[in-house]
Amino acid sequence: MADMHVDAERDYVLGMKYQEIADKYGVSVNTVKSWKRRHNWKRVKANSAPRKEKKVQMKKGCKQVHIAPVILLQDDNVLTDKQKLFCQFFANNRNATQAAIRAGYSKNTATEIGYENLTKPHIRAEVDRIKKLISQAVMLSPDDIVERYMRIAFSDMTDVAEWGTEEIPDIDKAGNIQIDQNGNVKMVKRIYFNIKDHDQVDGGLISEIKMGSQGLSVKLENRQKALDWLSNFFNMNPMNQHKVRYDNAVLALREKEFNLKNF
Repeated sequence: MADMHVDAERDYVLGMKYQEIADKYGVSVNTVKSWKRRHNWKRVKANSAPRKEKKVQMKKGCKQVHIAPVILLQDDNVLTDKQKLFCQFFANNRNATQAAIRAGYSKNTATEIGYENLTKPHIRAEVDRIKKLISQAVMLSPDDIVERYMRIAFSDMTDVAEWGTEEIPDIDKAGNIQIDQNGNVKMVKRIYFNIKDHDQVDGGLISEIKMGSQGLSVKLENRQKALDWLSNFFNMNPMNQHKVRYDNAVLALREKEFNLKNF
């Protein structure tokens, strides 16, 4: 299950639709869309705009001959499916090893395969083509930006981590488990804090993760900045399709804050 979204991402990049991916992996369309947002799937489309024919003024006595415009098509047979995926992923993350793994190559040989791929002229050319397309157009729609700020504004630490108390065996400094007078293992309570697995967390919510002298700490993206941005956006776009969901989320957040203050 943990790797299902990786396989689904390859299918998405290769052109499969949400419903087709959902049917293939036995999940809902909403789950597929959630994977896309969480793992930042991108599908680069080639520029397919038709080439205009150029009109030329003909001299008298000359016959007009119609010559079809020559359109150079990319030879898809040059690249394997894995190489195409590698190009897509590398153009986005600039990490050859990770691009190779996400494209389906073995983790044991990903570093070598990534380096080898980048030495091949036709692969380098495809990477450069995709990078050029990305640089020519920001691949984020206004809805994508609103969705991102909504996730930041209305998330909390429970979306990325789990904590609480648990009982564990009492162990002394020498590493010996302590036994009570009845022969039972002594148990002590401790506080635990764990970050959820990467496939359960939206990485875009996290600003910083570090290990300090007091242990692991996690910092989320700035909620107030996201709320300020959303407030300004919806003031200027009151009819936006996300407005109702935003208003309901703000109301729920304020009620939660009020309850905590008066607990």
